[in-house]
Amino acid sequence: MNDANKKTQRSFQCREALWQRFEHMARELECSVDYLINDAMKQYARQRGYSTTSTSSSHMAVPPSSVHGAPPPPPPPGTPISSTPAARPPSGRPGSGRPGSAPPPPPLPPPVPQAAGVTTKSTVGPHPAPPPAPPPAPPPPPALPGGGPASGAAPTMVRRPPPGPPPPPRAPLGTSSLPPPPPQPPAARPAAGLKIYYQGEPFPVTKDRFVIGRGKQTSDLTIKDPNVSRQHAMIEFSGGQYYMVDLGSTNGIEFNGQRVQRKIIQDGDVFRICDYELRIAFQ
Repeated sequence: MNDANKKTQRSFQCREALWQRFEHMARELECSVDYLINDAMKQYARQRGYSTTSTSSSHMAVPPSSVHGAPPPPPPPGTPISSTPAARPPSGRPGSGRPGSAPPPPPLPPPVPQAAGVTTKSTVGPHPAPPPAPPPAPPPPPALPGGGPASGAAPTMVRRPPPGPPPPPRAPLGTSSLPPPPPQPPAARPAAGLKIYYQGEPFPVTKDRFVIGRGKQTSDLTIKDPNVSRQHAMIEFSGGQYYMVDLGSTNGIEFNGQRVQRKIIQDGDVFRICDYELRIAFQ
């Protein structure tokens, strides 16, 4: 096996939150934490300008940018691993562009004693399974109706209000305490009947709605003139009074030279519909 691809068990100090984050990413990506840490170290070395390709030497080559006086580039944002940067060769030596010219790696520092809040993790071997989640807490007991205490609490005496007075007895069906109002009597017609004189002929009004118009089937008094509407006017009896009412005709109704829509009829009134006069008389 090539020495550049050889894997060796390492131990390092890692913050607990960072390690848990890597374990979470490993579960999501379905890989091991060792693979993620190796990949993160390789990406970090590539961002810092160190070549990760295997050469004839077992050490990583130092790029020309590591000359004394050139500040190292800042780490990329969002780098998930936090570790000590790789050692650089002394500034007096040239870069390891030639095979075999790279300096030997420095010896590994002794293990640092474990500090509070920091856990030593091993990067080789399967990581332990996460502890099982604690069982959910049982739901609280439902509240008793009326705001009563829950089970196990001391009972509380609740006094009920005294009952109110009994309701009055109902009246038997078919009877009522108040008599129904008497029906309103219909409006009495005037003693004298109303007649319309049209072209010298009297036409008695015997209906509450007496229609005047051109339509023979829809009017009670027919005026055969194309200027007269089919239902031109109406004599209406309402509230003990007779009214002359315009039914939305085209040429309207005139009384004393004025066009009217609704007017109380008096004895002797003369209404004009187009070229025809209608004289009203109570007899």
